[in-house]
Amino acid sequence: MKKALQIIILIIGLLLVGAIVKYTLFTDNDNKFYKDGWTAYENNQYDLTIFYLNHVDKNKFPDIVAPLGFSYLQKQDFGNAITNLQEAYDRKIGEKEGYYDKISNSLGICYMQKGDLEKSKFYLQQAEKLGNPDSKRNLQILDSLQQNTK
Repeated sequence: MKKALQIIILIIGLLLVGAIVKYTLFTDNDNKFYKDGWTAYENNQYDLTIFYLNHVDKNKFPDIVAPLGFSYLQKQDFGNAITNLQEAYDRKIGEKEGYYDKISNSLGICYMQKGDLEKSKFYLQQAEKLGNPDSKRNLQILDSLQQNTK
């Protein structure tokens, strides 16, 4: 009985080591960084999201531009946020998944922060048409800014 238990423990240990080796050695970096980047994004770890997803091939995983853009927005790096969110908007990333309106709203916020109120208004209006719940409030903020610049 003791030997049977030792054999079972040995088999389980070998399977565990095999799984770890397979994951470490045979998982390509793009897949690993893609998975880790999304996990970091879902946990609101924006620095890690940016780190991991910037090491992923955008041609292989085009959807990474959205979480990259959102992460840069959270870090208030509006230039990089615009670059990634604009690509996501142009490629209609998130349209099927239901977050395309968030991309448009976020672009509006970024352009507002950069002082390009015309582009900001365009994207915020697009977000409102798409049903984004925050765009109406953001359009009010934009109107207030435009009133103050006159």
